[in-house]
Amino acid sequence: RVCIVGGIGPEKGYDVVLACARDAVLRNLPLEFVLVGHTPDDRRLLDTGRVAVTGTYREGEGETLVREQQADIAWLPSLWPETWCFTLGVAWRAGLKAAVFDIGAQAERVKATGQGWVLPLGLPVQAINNTLLAVEP
Repeated sequence: RVCIVGGIGPEKGYDVVLACARDAVLRNLPLEFVLVGHTPDDRRLLDTGRVAVTGTYREGEGETLVREQQADIAWLPSLWPETWCFTLGVAWRAGLKAAVFDIGAQAERVKATGQGWVLPLGLPVQAINNTLLAVEP
């Protein structure tokens, strides 16, 4: 079970999440995604049958909501170089290691702490899913 945290629009990896969910269906992978947050189009994600969405949450609720999902890992699919990545801290405080793309502060923080996995930016969808399945939480 993979937990995605935050408001996930195009720059935060919405299309990648949707493609990964669809690939999980096509290849019948044992992957389930849960989004603690929201997107501009939750329905498309929900329609895959592989994504659950908790909805918008207030400051201070994130850690509890992430813990409640009983996920194995977090995935922050942001495609742009963030300067800090607030949601990475939420995932870590909730006890999850995180997979991130090799860009911006999220990659720098994971590399510095070893609290997750750094994936090449532009990795094909099938390879992303294979990696998410292969990591040891």
